[in-house]
Amino acid sequence: MKLSLVIPTYKKEREVLDQLERLYGYLSRKNPNFELIYVIDGYVDNTKDILNTYIRENNLYKASVVGYKENRGKGYAIRFGMKKATGDIIGFIDADNDIQIRTLGYALNVIKEDSTMVAVPSKLHEDSNVEMTLKRKFLSYGLVFINRFFLDLPKNVTDVGCGLKLFKKEAIKRILPSLKVNRFAIDSEILNEIGRVGYSVKITPFFLNKNRSDSTAANMREVVRIFMDVLNIYKRNNYLATKKVLSFLLRY
Repeated sequence: MKLSLVIPTYKKEREVLDQLERLYGYLSRKNPNFELIYVIDGYVDNTKDILNTYIRENNLYKASVVGYKENRGKGYAIRFGMKKATGDIIGFIDADNDIQIRTLGYALNVIKEDSTMVAVPSKLHEDSNVEMTLKRKFLSYGLVFINRFFLDLPKNVTDVGCGLKLFKKEAIKRILPSLKVNRFAIDSEILNEIGRVGYSVKITPFFLNKNRSDSTAANMREVVRIFMDVLNIYKRNNYLATKKVLSFLLRY
């Protein structure tokens, strides 16, 4: 099965080549039929040129670089990349090296099963190995609680913000037109749509490197924005449900 992996990238010129080398080498062995789609979320540094030069000089024909001038957010970048994906499996992963590569391996094994439409790594999986500060634990558990309270998450989903998720192409084609969030709450919106449709979800182990970069989503400003986006998704859910009911009643 062909894998299309979207990599939203913003201000990562210092580390982006490490992730490219790691993913390209691993997938060449694990799942040779793949494509890496780097989406430059705003041409604000030299990330685009660095990637294009390295890809050209090393003949990495399974990697491509796309993007746009102004920063639009992680959610916009993921949607932008998914629209260009050609694989049977479509997913996304962060552009840094924080996520251990074996996390991708577990998710790939599961998503290839006929009965699985979505693979979601979770820090709370019994086989996961994640060291988190008290601040990160608070934010992580708080985010899960907020999403559970307001959105239609699949019942077995225990983690929302992990920067890696894989989907069968059918699922992406079904939910992509409904996605509107531009920033970090894209994970919440995707899982909300998956829950509303009722696709089968498998939870896989999640592994983080000890010496990882500070997440942009971990600052309080972004946390507030995530919360506001979750509320907007909740309002849209109720609006669509009300509209559907009224439409049904007006027919009779």
